Amino acid sequence: MIDTNTIIDLHCGKLLEKIFHLPCIFIITDFIIHELQELPFQELSSMGLQVESLNPDEIIQITEMMERYEKPSYEDISVLILAKSKKTILITGDEALRHAAIANEVECRGTCWLIDYLANRSLISFSEAIEAYERIQRKPRYPPRDECRNLRSQWVKKQKMLE
Repeated sequence: MIDTNTIIDLHCGKLLEKIFHLPCIFIITDFIIHELQELPFQELSSMGLQVESLNPDEIIQITEMMERYEKPSYEDISVLILAKSKKTILITGDEALRHAAIANEVECRGTCWLIDYLANRSLISFSEAIEAYERIQRKPRYPPRDECRNLRSQWVKKQKMLE
């Protein structure tokens, strides 16, 4: 599962097309399509982004979670519910959604983790990872700070080893 924040971060970092070369399936819920208006959804769909609907029980779970968590939006919670039901990783940079995911025992990763995955699969260089992260920061976008700092430091070291 991937949330809107991560898709926008990757778009800002000019890496959105690259993620669809990974051996992964990226899925959103139909609740968040409207949040991707600035990025034409048809383009994302043709790249490989998949959309799934929640079943009635999962929709009820959204309402229940909205009562427990103040910050994540209805749309964000929908992606969390789908990740939980599919027992898969949720990729998000939204701090409130990350906390809700952890509380619901859903494995959660951030934007920089995905950039790191691209670099480690040699789909981008470590220099490109650093540049993408810097572009994301200039927008300003706010992927998980600690995760990104640690990974950026590793990218710099790995890039120096390759020079």
